[in-house]
Amino acid sequence: MERQWPLAVIFDMDGLMFGTEQQIQRAWDAVGPEFAGEPMGYNIYQTMGMNRTLRVRYFKEKYGEDFPFDSFEQAYRLQVREYIRREGVPIKPGLLPLLELLRREGIPAVVATGSSRVHAMENLERAAVLDYFQFVIAGDMVRYAKPDPEIYRVTCEKLGIRPEEALVLEDSWNGVKSSYAAGVPVILVPDLQKDSSPVRGQYYQKMESLTEVAEWLCRLRYPEVYDAAAVPDVQKET
Repeated sequence: MERQWPLAVIFDMDGLMFGTEQQIQRAWDAVGPEFAGEPMGYNIYQTMGMNRTLRVRYFKEKYGEDFPFDSFEQAYRLQVREYIRREGVPIKPGLLPLLELLRREGIPAVVATGSSRVHAMENLERAAVLDYFQFVIAGDMVRYAKPDPEIYRVTCEKLGIRPEEALVLEDSWNGVKSSYAAGVPVILVPDLQKDSSPVRGQYYQKMESLTEVAEWLCRLRYPEVYDAAAVPDVQKET
């Protein structure tokens, strides 16, 4: 019997599962005047999906080669940790029901994020969702960052499936470009980058939330008996 698509779901992290992009943006605004003489949060729109190497390059091109990225990074990460201490890791609506649905259906869930492995593991553990995922591929575990397709090719190889057999969930243009180039169908769930026109034609579908993704997956697998009540009701979300 042929297995039903998708054989696995690959999750981005910041902006897709967690509202951490907003925390980073606020932190860049808070520490920006010290390092660049201005709130720097608006730069998030150009750097979403990038790993550290590409972000260093971006900021040095924007603010000059002498821009002290290491000090800036240390300062904004301290600010983000303070936000997380006060607010927790903001879990996106629909994440937990979607993860429960995938677990119930026996569909592997994995993470492929441009963030460092340390950052990814910290947030997944804080949000108490790490156990839902078979493995994590982080930005410092591959040579090239999104929008390069390497991270999704590596993830599919580790899953032991062809790219077209997987499904990616992404919130950023760079993530969509990466998945598209790797040959993996991708659903775009926009976060800060609301305008999808730069990647139009590269995503399989565009949805407004992970709740919508879970409902779509239920309809896909059970078209004749679909009921919204089939989506697991998980009350842990805040």
